[in-house]
Amino acid sequence: MIKNGDLQDVSTIIYYLVRALAHIPYYWGVTARAVQLTEAELSTYTTGSLVTWLQFSSSMKGYEPPKYFSQDRNTHFIIYSVTGRSIREFSVFPEEDEILFLPHSTFLVLSHKQAEDKHVIYLRQIELGLCQHSILWVDDHIFDSTWENKEHMQRASTRSLNGNVHFIPKSTTEYALSFLRSPFGQRLKNCSRFRIVTDMRRDNEPSPRFAGIRLIKKVREMGFQNRCLIFTGYQEKALEKVRAELTRDERTNLVVTEYSDELHRFVAFEE
Repeated sequence: MIKNGDLQDVSTIIYYLVRALAHIPYYWGVTARAVQLTEAELSTYTTGSLVTWLQFSSSMKGYEPPKYFSQDRNTHFIIYSVTGRSIREFSVFPEEDEILFLPHSTFLVLSHKQAEDKHVIYLRQIELGLCQHSILWVDDHIFDSTWENKEHMQRASTRSLNGNVHFIPKSTTEYALSFLRSPFGQRLKNCSRFRIVTDMRRDNEPSPRFAGIRLIKKVREMGFQNRCLIFTGYQEKALEKVRAELTRDERTNLVVTEYSDELHRFVAFEE
């Protein structure tokens, strides 16, 4: 139990912890976590359901949790991490290769298997825009470990304890549109706290050189007038394509840039 006099100290510690995590890269991959759950808690992990963990949550890189945690606990989570942070270099137990999830991380339950009194639950971390600020970011290399724009996501996602930006990563136009068609996407339509970022070229789509423009056109057709940004390596040529392919109305609230600092200000909601 936290005493009233200690609450300010705890809040300060959490604030600086979140700020420190901004300097640690995301881990995109599999982690494992072992916990003891009641029958009532287990009943919330049905296939297809969404769960949100409100606290900092620890896991271990790979498919197996630490043995001394897993032996007497009835539930193993196998998690595909999107925004978990690897804290191995700062841990007193580096052999655990710990991945830390921030408070309010959300997961989709992919599968729940039971053998006698043991449960194995497969989760995938997802972002649904259920936060104060969110960015739908579309890039064909977004899940690559060496993706050059990953740092912008990491910095913006931990600006402060109450001012974080959550990112919804998608690798194709169709995946992005599927999200926007969903109830979660529809609730963000024309919301000033929701923005869209896309690259111009995506080699995993037909007509790769116009993928970004194609996304913007579809987004506008769906009634989303949210602010959008096309991040490109050749701004002048990209602007020529935009003027040729998009109407004046479709270009409203659209930024085209090749500059990383402008991209960062956009995703951090600093402009």
